[in-house]
Amino acid sequence: MRRTKAVIAVIVFLLLSLGAYAQQKPVPIDIGGDILKPHPWTVAELKQQFAKEVQAVKFTGTDKAQHTGTGIPLISLLLASAPKAETNPKHYDLSFFVIIEARDNYHVYFSLAELQPLCGNAQAWLVWDVDGKALMDKEAPLRLTVLSDKDPDRWIWGIAKITLVDGTKLAAKLSGGK
Repeated sequence: MRRTKAVIAVIVFLLLSLGAYAQQKPVPIDIGGDILKPHPWTVAELKQQFAKEVQAVKFTGTDKAQHTGTGIPLISLLLASAPKAETNPKHYDLSFFVIIEARDNYHVYFSLAELQPLCGNAQAWLVWDVDGKALMDKEAPLRLTVLSDKDPDRWIWGIAKITLVDGTKLAAKLSGGK
C-alpha cells in the first residue's frame, strides 16, 4: 500500500512539473497569409520589437469589472507583417481583411481598413497580461481586446493564428476571374 502511494505521489509530481514547464514555454502566434513577412511571434519578441508601442489599456471585462492590460495595437503587428498590396488601384491595402483564430477554433474578423487610424480606427489591442499578471491557461499567450466595440463578441483569447487575406484577389477568384 505504501509503495502504491509513493508511486502515485511521484506520478502526480511529474505531471505537475510538466504542467508548469508547459506554461513557461513560449508559445508562438503564427502570422501569415498574403503578407511579405510571415513570422511566428512570441510574447517576448512582441515586447522587444514593439517596445515603443507597448501601453497599458483599461477595459471593462466580461465580468463587468475594470481591468488594465498591457499590450500593443493589433494594427502595428499587421503593418509590420507587410501586406502584399498592389500599387494599383489606389488604396489597395484597404481591401485586406484579418482573420484571428483561437486555439479553441473561435474566429473573429476585421477589415484592415477599420483598424487603420485614418479610416475606422478600431482600438484593437493584443494583450499579454491583465492586472499585472501574465495570461494563463486558455487565455495565453495573447488575447485581443477591442476597446472601441461596445459588445465583447470580437474579443478573443488563446490566439493561435492571425491571417491577412487580400480581399481583391479573393473576390476575383470567387467570381471566376484571375
